[in-house]
Amino acid sequence: MMEMESLKILIAHNNSETLKLIQKAACKLGHQIIDAVQTGEAMIKVCSGQLPDLVISGVRMPDMDGIRALTLIGKETPVPGIIVTPKSDLELVETAALDHIMAWLVEPIRMVDLGPTILLVHRRAAEFAELRQENQDLRVALNDRKIIEKAKGILMKTAGLDEGTAFRQLQKLSSRKRMKLIEIAQAIITAEGAFDLVQEN
Repeated sequence: MMEMESLKILIAHNNSETLKLIQKAACKLGHQIIDAVQTGEAMIKVCSGQLPDLVISGVRMPDMDGIRALTLIGKETPVPGIIVTPKSDLELVETAALDHIMAWLVEPIRMVDLGPTILLVHRRAAEFAELRQENQDLRVALNDRKIIEKAKGILMKTAGLDEGTAFRQLQKLSSRKRMKLIEIAQAIITAEGAFDLVQEN
């Protein structure tokens, strides 16, 4: 299990009770709260001064929704985000399926879920940063991330690995075969496709 470092977190939610609840839980986990705001504009303003490691945001806010605010913030540098959503808005979050929205939590939030979700997002963001280094073009890196997620899913299913171990396996293969991560991921997806075809016949 990866050690969780203290992250700089921005929290945004239109409900002050939920805002306090998330703030308290994140502090308890040892994270630094750079601000707790209630509008999309305020989110953007905070991020223009200091880029957080992570944004935890509600969907509906008085001026714009949290998804749009995260998109605007992420235009230059994608900031990993966790969206907090009522069940009624879950479809909206899923269809947005934004690449830097790396997880969501359904309200009412169970505080026990917050720590593992932050850890998961922190891991995914580190993987994504590695991909961006490998490929400077953001659009290509975003697309590569989807392919790598799929390859990780295949490894998790076939070898019974957790997400972190599956990614490390991809990294090992990549370095051993002197291939880019994305090439290894594509090879795994192709191999699975071929295996499925053989099984069907």
